Amino acid sequence: MPMKISHAILLLVVVSLCSAFSMRLFQGLDEMMADEYWVVDTAQGDHGWYGMGLLPHVKKMPKDVVKAANTDTDPANNLIIYAQSGDFAGNSVYGICYGIPLIMYLIWFAFIIGFPDKVDPYLLPRRLFTIAAVIACSVIVNLFLMRITADFARDPMARIANVAGNHASLLFHNAGIWFAILFSALGTHSHSMQESSAPDSRIWRSQANEKFNWMFILLAAVTILEIVLVQNKLAIPDAAVDYSVWIIWVVIFMRMYGFSPKYWVKRAKGITIMVVGTILTLPVFYLLERATGTLGAGFASPILTKALGADHQNIGLSLMVSIYLIFWMEFSAAIRMNGPAKAAVEKR
Repeated sequence: MPMKISHAILLLVVVSLCSAFSMRLFQGLDEMMADEYWVVDTAQGDHGWYGMGLLPHVKKMPKDVVKAANTDTDPANNLIIYAQSGDFAGNSVYGICYGIPLIMYLIWFAFIIGFPDKVDPYLLPRRLFTIAAVIACSVIVNLFLMRITADFARDPMARIANVAGNHASLLFHNAGIWFAILFSALGTHSHSMQESSAPDSRIWRSQANEKFNWMFILLAAVTILEIVLVQNKLAIPDAAVDYSVWIIWVVIFMRMYGFSPKYWVKRAKGITIMVVGTILTLPVFYLLERATGTLGAGFASPILTKALGADHQNIGLSLMVSIYLIFWMEFSAAIRMNGPAKAAVEKR
């Protein structure tokens, strides 16, 4: 049964506010760095004390001092740059960065907790523990990733990230999504008094051929789309980041709406939410960038134009569209509007 419109609005508002607060934490790290680099403080040893030695000792130094040291003739005084402003919050592509925690919190609240209308008091402690475990796993994984980055960042002008897909904020929220899906698949947040019997494989009817055919057709379609977007400078030049998200979209789309057009036409309402929601999201972030001057949309962006040139003002469009297609697809499932139309069910 579809969720009440008031509950759907409440869910959207709550996950939006949580995402904004989460991004604000990473923006605070950016503000702490200002116009300085965080460099690895080798005077205190190769291994840091924070986070079980996963993070190195760092210190802040002015950018001009670091650049002067790293470009002189003496390699012995080169400094290892660990991070700089923009590596954590991704303000230049805020519309993209905001989309990842939006998906993460939607999964946490709607699919794990059951908020706002399917919160089971009996299961709530177990489900909150699942989220706590997801957060802990996400933090630990990201500490490892950041430690590895510091160890391998030997280029004089190295930095943790330079494109939207690799910001530390995105790494954390991506890990949150991944572990949430993993824990859900393992059933750690659910409970059953009796184990159900295993299905009888002798009565299965395979539809593998049809599934694979349409999966590869969709993959071919997004491959061509990504090539066109990259060629027209509407995507990050390193297409692997954008393309990986489009692949994820294909997998989730087939899981949500079925594996062939004969199922898709019966789920027009959910697909409409996905498409219309994405179309409406783009102007919101376009206007936000114009209003703030600092929080970039990722497309038609004066910030990207200033940083990368006019030819690259739209390089975030592909990634942004694919991310918000996934969010609105998940949202339609969360509010239970992704199923077949009532008429189609009655006819069957």
